[in-house]
Parts: sequence; C-alpha cells; structure tokens
Amino acid sequence: MQDSSGDPKLKPQVEAPLDTDALFDILRGVAFLTGSAVVGDLARTIADTPRADLSIAFNHKQMASKMWLRDTLAGLVRPPLGGVLVCGGWYGVLSALLLDDARLGVAHATSLDLDPSCAEVAMSLNRRHGAAGRFAAATADMYAFPYRVAPGFDLVVNTSCEHIPDLRGWLDLLPPGQSVVLQSNNYDREPDHVACVRDVAELEAMARLNQVDWRGALEQRNYTRFMLIGRT
Repeated sequence: MQDSSGDPKLKPQVEAPLDTDALFDILRGVAFLTGSAVVGDLARTIADTPRADLSIAFNHKQMASKMWLRDTLAGLVRPPLGGVLVCGGWYGVLSALLLDDARLGVAHATSLDLDPSCAEVAMSLNRRHGAAGRFAAATADMYAFPYRVAPGFDLVVNTSCEHIPDLRGWLDLLPPGQSVVLQSNNYDREPDHVACVRDVAELEAMARLNQVDWRGALEQRNYTRFMLIGRT
C-alpha cells in the first residue's frame, strides 16, 4: 500500500502571504458583504498607502476600544455633536468611526498627531469625509496646538493618556469647561507608556476634571482600558 504522504497532491500546500492587491479585493468583498463604508475606505487606503502598517491600528483590541468609546458617547450626547478633535489620532481610525456614525452627527473631525507620516494615511482613510469638508489631518505636538483659538471644538478626545507624563498639565491647555473623552490603560510593559493607571479612579484623580459624566473600564487580553467622559 502506497503511503499517501508520497503523493504531492496530498501534501499540505504552503500559501504565499497576501499581497496588497489580494487584501484589497478581500476587504472590498467584506465591505460589500457587511455594508460597511469604513471597511471599503480601509481597502482603498491599503491600496493607496501600501507602506503603512495598519495591522495594529485595526486589530481587535484597538477596534474594541474605539467602538466602546463611540457607542458610549452615542448614549450620552445629543446630536449633532459638531466639531471633534482627536489627539494622538494616528491613522485617523477613530475619526472615521465617529464620522460614520449617524447617531453622533459629527460635523467635522480633526485627527492630530505628532508623526508626519500619519496625515497621508488618515486623509486616505477619511477621503469621503475630507471631500465633503468634514475631515482634516493635522501634524503638531499636542502640547503646542492652539486649542483656545475660535471656533474651537465641541469635543476633544485623547485615547493615549498613558503616553502623557502630566495629564492635568495638558488638560489645562484646553478651554475651561471643554468636553473631553479620556482613555488610559494599565499596560506598563510598553516603554512609551509612562503614565499608566491601575484603575479608573486613578485616572480620575490624575485628570481632576471639574465634571465627570461617565466613567468605566473595558477588560481586554493583557490589559484593561479605562475611560472618562466629562468637562475640564
């Protein structure tokens, strides 16, 4: 009896890694299947900015944290929300989710990041909103951004508070009474995470907001993410 493993047709085939064109086609198919405009935007962004590594920005933990923020915000605010500034906005993923959600009625979103390579990717991902005058990508240090220049923002979001050594010092740059959403975590194994917190109470003590409308925690593998929604 011949050993079937000797038949090359029966041997496991090693698949080549997906190239950009194949991933583009897969994501376009998923966008059609789900009706998600954001997935369609992601497909086009991967095709247009092949050097950008979007794998972390769109991994399940990052998306869970952003959708948690979006859905919580939708339950609190009365639309339309108006102008939103996302500090540490990276590739503009959170802006894309907020702009795409009709429950929020976001008129305009600005994604702010210190890394100049982020703006091109963020503009590509948010191309629909940019063409409609609803999105902008800004490259600047969040400590040097003119937050108090009119007309200002209805909401300022910072999901990277673990990167800020003096959270209250940064919050003092914002206009008094500014609506904010803050996220941090307890993942202290990352060298850039210089201000992790143990729980949401520690984040609240660090931020010292004048008004807290919502507080909570999201358990994830390897760490917990904490969030505050309130006013400076």
